[in-house]
Amino acid sequence: MKTKASVYLALAIICLSVCPTRTLIAQKPQSFNMSPNYATIGIDKSRLAKIDSLLQLQVDKGILPHALTFVAKNGYVIHNKAFGFKDVESQTALKKDDIFRMYSQTKAIVTTALMTLFEEGKFQLDDPVKKYIPEMTDLVVGMINPDGSYTTRKASSPATIRQLLSHSSGIGSGKGSDTFRKDREGKEPFTNLKEYVKELVKYPLAFDPGSNFNYHPAADVVGYLVEYFSGQPLNVYIKKKLLDPMGIQDMGYYFEGNQAGRLVTIYSEKEGKLSPMKMWSGEQDPNIGTKMTYFQGGTGMYGTIEGYARFCQMIANGGTFNGNRILGRRTIEMMSQDQLAHPNNGGKDFCYGLGFQVYPERRSEGLDISNFTPMVSAGSLTWGGMANTDYLIDPKEGLIILLYTNRTPDTKTWEMFLNTVYQTLE
Repeated sequence: MKTKASVYLALAIICLSVCPTRTLIAQKPQSFNMSPNYATIGIDKSRLAKIDSLLQLQVDKGILPHALTFVAKNGYVIHNKAFGFKDVESQTALKKDDIFRMYSQTKAIVTTALMTLFEEGKFQLDDPVKKYIPEMTDLVVGMINPDGSYTTRKASSPATIRQLLSHSSGIGSGKGSDTFRKDREGKEPFTNLKEYVKELVKYPLAFDPGSNFNYHPAADVVGYLVEYFSGQPLNVYIKKKLLDPMGIQDMGYYFEGNQAGRLVTIYSEKEGKLSPMKMWSGEQDPNIGTKMTYFQGGTGMYGTIEGYARFCQMIANGGTFNGNRILGRRTIEMMSQDQLAHPNNGGKDFCYGLGFQVYPERRSEGLDISNFTPMVSAGSLTWGGMANTDYLIDPKEGLIILLYTNRTPDTKTWEMFLNTVYQTLE
């Protein structure tokens, strides 16, 4: 018996040593369980009703046209409900598989795509961008003088890929960005991302690279680098390396015509009333049944909430979902670390990693608490889209939290929603 036991133990050790990746993957939720045992996972089921009450009230008051939730704890879905109307005018009820405009939620997807190429050794984070985009060789910073005149000076250092990913490169903001937009007036739209980026980076920076934070089109440069290193169009690479391995369907930059009926109408508040609107014109309008060649790194993707929840769970899992490893655990940990130089870069209480805002470990005295939801764990990752599609990844609590509504401007519903989620925790 002792001999058999020794053999079994040896075999187990060999299996673990030969298949460590699969063993680690199996320890993380690789799919969503829609039938949770609330007591086992530490959720007070009776308190979930507070989420329903909040969102239904927002819809009934006409503050929101619709709202869709997806909340999971350790892979167990504890709240996934639709409220209101996909299209208010036709009174078409919102469905859980409807397709939303995600806008800046595109950025985290594109950042992750670039980091898969980082893991292949295609580049280093502190490589100067000019190494791959020669047009960025002679960077200048724009300055507005006391007399109101505008001049430029040589940048103190080259912009790096790390700064692109943390929005601290200075690209595409300030006077230089205004001039770029003015120069584009009346011209034909760009036909691909390379054309756009090669033109964008010729204009003056808003500040020396690394000296400040400004949310800007550097994400489009990130998208171009995905195409540069992979040799594939951005949408093709994202589908192949991210969406398909995670089992994400109905997400992308354009859709076939038969999916048009699932697209949620976007609304804006005007004189106290919600009205349908278009966010932008031209190439950034919904692309249904139309092939595209221009895919932006900072915006432009559409998708379902369940699809993006899969992406969030992959990040929460340390890089795995659906039985596939997308990124390494240490890569995720690095992406989750603050990259900004404080206190001047973004503000002393604002932290941003590679593709995500990071809730700070310690908050200073005098902090404007309206910038944070106090119950959220330090180290949580978050961001959202311009039309209020929001997500939060809280590894400490094992939570992914998403709230989708295509409505502008912001109503602070997201912050209230987070509170109603966290109060369910035992």
